Amino acid sequence: MRPIDHSEDLIRLQNDGIVFSIVGDNLLVVPGVPYLNPATELKSGTLVMPLEMSGERVLPPKDHTADWAGEHPSDINGSPIHGLVNGRTPKQLGQGLHTDFFLSCKPVANNGKYKDFYDKVTMYLHMISAPALAKYPEECKKMEKPVLIESTSSPFVYGDTNAARAYITGICERLAGWKVAVIGLGGTGSYLLDALAKCPVAEIHLYDDDTFDTHNAFRAPGAPSMAKLNERPSKVQYFSEIYCNMHKGIIAHPVRVTRENLPELEGMDFVFLCVDSGAVRAEIANYLADHNKSFIDSGLGFTISEQGKIVGQIRVTTGFPEHYDHLKDSFGSQSGEDDLYASNIQVAELNAMAAELMILKWKRMLGFYGDMTSVSDANFVFTVQENALFNQTVNNEEED
Repeated sequence: MRPIDHSEDLIRLQNDGIVFSIVGDNLLVVPGVPYLNPATELKSGTLVMPLEMSGERVLPPKDHTADWAGEHPSDINGSPIHGLVNGRTPKQLGQGLHTDFFLSCKPVANNGKYKDFYDKVTMYLHMISAPALAKYPEECKKMEKPVLIESTSSPFVYGDTNAARAYITGICERLAGWKVAVIGLGGTGSYLLDALAKCPVAEIHLYDDDTFDTHNAFRAPGAPSMAKLNERPSKVQYFSEIYCNMHKGIIAHPVRVTRENLPELEGMDFVFLCVDSGAVRAEIANYLADHNKSFIDSGLGFTISEQGKIVGQIRVTTGFPEHYDHLKDSFGSQSGEDDLYASNIQVAELNAMAAELMILKWKRMLGFYGDMTSVSDANFVFTVQENALFNQTVNNEEED
């Protein structure tokens, strides 16, 4: 269902003949708005504001601001319209949309809040278009109203209004279309899935042949019921049922990744390794490296000190084309690491941190965060006792 089907104020806009579209992650876009530029020439601009949603319901606007694509709107004398433009703040909104000015028009009534989107849109249209309608009434009537195409290709069950209201939809598009795999749905893998399900990737493939039991509940997101634990579902079944409520592309594989099905990973754009066996990790990582696939692996090694405290580290290692030589040194002794895992010390916040370090690294590689121009952090560790991150230089390689 479209948001307009559940909103009386959007229906009123439509009935008044106001052309608008809901684009991307629930951005309300009004194209073809007539206005005067500083030279008092008749121009056409676009009004943009994020919709506030709860499920399928449209909520009242959260504030009085909006964005504008076009020149600075002016009055009939070419002066800036009073109380309209807050500043020039260009934004890239994705799907080819961009804006040039940040608008701030607070209504006098209702304690400075708009009652609904009908009130907000019509107020802004009146302020922007009134000078143009006064000077060029006939020309304004003849102006063509372009119709934007509503996005129907979102991987989400419902629109990412969080990205829309923060105006980072364009940045989020850098994650779109990716086909990723998560190998291992234990503590780290489950928290990683929680973060990936909120990304506009096309598909998230889950690999694990184990069952979801009580101990898993204490190092995974969410709170399963006793009835669910009694069922002992497979991990991939349990988590896919939860996250398919949000993301359409969750694909469950209730199997262990072995030499026989490793070729399936060649079809992935990126692989996340969250396994607790050094030997299995090495086999999968070496296969991915041999086939020039990019991946991120994490490992947890924690013990109990003589003082009765948990000490140890989280390791995050990245492999990508032309940068695989560090893997052997990064993983260390496979038998030693497996001995650490035999203690099976995992805590929810440590699993969550490992997952967040992995996804932060992945998003940096895609340009979501800052600039990823160095390979010096292709292997880094977090030590819990020192509460610090340490990069381990990759064979003294120079920056790309």
